Amino acid sequence: MSIDIANMTKEANAGDIDVQLQLAEMYETGFGVPTDRGQAAYWYRKAAEQGSAKAQATLGQMYIRGVGVPEDHNEAVIWLEKASEQNDSVAQANLAWCYQHGLGVEADLEEALSYYLKAANHGHAGARYNLGYMYANGIGTQRNYIEAVSWYNRAAEQGHVKAQLNVGLLYAFGQGVEKSEETAVMWYEKAARQGYDKAQYNLALMYAGGHGITQDDVAAAEWQTKAAMQGYARAEFNLGLLYSYGLGVEQDYQKAVEWFMRASAQAYAKADYQLGKMYQDGHGVIANEIESAKHYQLSAEGGYAKAQYRLGRLYLDGTGVQGDQKIACQWFEKSALQGFVKAQYIMGVCYGRGIGVTKDYVMAHAWLSLASKSGDDFVKKVFDNVRNKVTAEEIAEAGKLAEKWQAAYQENTIIPES
Repeated sequence: MSIDIANMTKEANAGDIDVQLQLAEMYETGFGVPTDRGQAAYWYRKAAEQGSAKAQATLGQMYIRGVGVPEDHNEAVIWLEKASEQNDSVAQANLAWCYQHGLGVEADLEEALSYYLKAANHGHAGARYNLGYMYANGIGTQRNYIEAVSWYNRAAEQGHVKAQLNVGLLYAFGQGVEKSEETAVMWYEKAARQGYDKAQYNLALMYAGGHGITQDDVAAAEWQTKAAMQGYARAEFNLGLLYSYGLGVEQDYQKAVEWFMRASAQAYAKADYQLGKMYQDGHGVIANEIESAKHYQLSAEGGYAKAQYRLGRLYLDGTGVQGDQKIACQWFEKSALQGFVKAQYIMGVCYGRGIGVTKDYVMAHAWLSLASKSGDDFVKKVFDNVRNKVTAEEIAEAGKLAEKWQAAYQENTIIPES
């Protein structure tokens, strides 16, 4: 079937809104004509000026993104408001986004919530997802996991992959709903089968741990591979672990190194920690103390507590780096402040003996008191030895320090991310 563009253009110029919309969509998608976003915007504007809510909403989106027109958030808001007044859900959802991020209007989270609610009530899946996100994170409203589950669930049932993942997370952790790992797996799988890498990663974890589904290392490896092949750093790292330990795949240190390297290229700190170990032990690579230290350093700089402790040990021993007790203690402290027990213990020892820091029994007592909570008998013995060297007043001072540090790292306890 041939398309008479000349005749359609004539009718569109004569003011036929339906034809204007047809032409706009054809130029936007490249159906029957060369793709031309500028022409698409031109015809959307023609229809929008005649009151077409669909055209107004689409033109607003184009101005937000600078597609076919110069990016202009003020102009975007003008057209989105016109369409929103006609109860166009797409316009309402995009206008909410503008209020949420201060695009063309002053940022107003309550107004954003209001427009998302309007769009959501008209069935807009993205608006329902964003409502869930705002309720889950307390954005523009009080945090309310029950409301979050409700809106995520509605969007998830419409096939919204991010909503499917997030409602799965809430079921997995029992937030706003009774905990059900089986239900979490169901939602992860729906999103995973749509190709969503984060859902594939989470589904792999459920298979690996046997959470909500029969434990299956092979299935875990398969889903982890799907996510890793899309460049998801966490999956790349986990796939490296699977190859390193031969879980669900044949053990292959070289492949493990390859996947760790991919994750490392995305500055994933845990991957550099593993690479540090691989170079240290000569697994999949030729053993190299300098390369090992380099990767531990990258991981430590990325904030990974285990790497910070390991790097401190390297500086203390002069392995792969020039020995420096002061630098060693700086890394030990970073790790200890994240609650890493080994680092807390060694900080106590360093202060007790004056290694890399000025000898200070109060500081030694504070760090060892935290480390001793691990229940390790040897740590307790060292702690008791230091405790005998301080006064009751100094013990109280050390206790306040320990409480302050512990409160700080407990506040940073990781909660599920969407």
